[in-house]
Amino acid sequence: MNLPLSLIRVWLAFGAVTLSFYTAGCGGSNAEEVPLGDTQTPPLMTVKVRELQAEEIPREIRIPGHTSPNRAITLRAETPGRVMATPVKEGGMVEEGAVLVRLDPEDRAARVTQAEAALEQARLEYEAAQRLAERSLTAESGVAQAKAAFRAAEQQLEALKLDQGKTTLKAPYKAVFEERFVEVGDYVGVGDQVAQLIEIDPIVVEGEVSELQISQVHEGEEAEAVLPGGKKVHGQIRYVAALADEQTRTFRVEVEVDNPDQKIPAGQSAEIVIETDRVFAHQISVAYVSIDDDGRFGVKYVDADNHVQFVEADLVKSNPEYVWVAGLPQKIKLITTGQGFTKDGDLVQTEPDNSFLGTEAEVDDARGAPAASEPTE
Repeated sequence: MNLPLSLIRVWLAFGAVTLSFYTAGCGGSNAEEVPLGDTQTPPLMTVKVRELQAEEIPREIRIPGHTSPNRAITLRAETPGRVMATPVKEGGMVEEGAVLVRLDPEDRAARVTQAEAALEQARLEYEAAQRLAERSLTAESGVAQAKAAFRAAEQQLEALKLDQGKTTLKAPYKAVFEERFVEVGDYVGVGDQVAQLIEIDPIVVEGEVSELQISQVHEGEEAEAVLPGGKKVHGQIRYVAALADEQTRTFRVEVEVDNPDQKIPAGQSAEIVIETDRVFAHQISVAYVSIDDDGRFGVKYVDADNHVQFVEADLVKSNPEYVWVAGLPQKIKLITTGQGFTKDGDLVQTEPDNSFLGTEAEVDDARGAPAASEPTE
């Protein structure tokens, strides 16, 4: 159907009037005109910060390890025989020369007596041959034969006495009688295990240091060992391996620690702490440590121009609650609240964080200072 042109014009006019009324009702005659391209600046994000001052502390290398005996030996039977006595109990301290196990000597004493008599006879025959030779009444070969018999008798007696002495097994040095492998009545052969001794004064704390840290560890330097329960003992580095383990590429390190009361046992876990160079570092709660988009471990602070700065952490030392980080300015404004919503280079507003005051004891603990009740040596 074709509409008349006049009717179309009426409809268009009515639509224009309606649109003008709608615009006036929504915007009003006093609506402000906003120039094109003019946008409002978003407000700056506010973060809480805490001012920190760097302090000079020693850098630490921490090596997980365990305690070991200074020396350990397994005594073995050097002559066959039946166990006749075990005069010392296991687990106690024994002095050098203490008898640990006795074997039945059987007829060894009688054989020694016979060998002594045989030696005496051989000596007399050798001396007689020498006198006859001086008178030219015997050949030189006779003298040589008598001499050989005399020397053989000497060796036989010495061997029998040595074997007789092997029936008594003694401690070669002062140590802990850790374990006995035989009981009275057992028969042992040559090479059978009889007893185990360990020397734990001094005690040795050993661990494996990485190839990145080995250049900072030296024999003769002082070191600390942290034992289970937090007890700390001090010693000296006595050995640093010159050859890395083929599997782990780590180097064995041994620290020698005095243990006069034998209270530090062998085989328990321990951590070796070695101090190296001194650096300026900030003590920061682990709660304020960040990880950037690249997976780097670090901290965020606000610089003098109120820009966020992210610095990858140069870890100096740590404990379960705090880390000490080097590589930062001497004074920083550490972001304590809002760090998760900021990135490196952001412009921010700051507000001081006074939520943590801390008691004197808490401050000492945070700095790693030993409390009055902390066991140390």
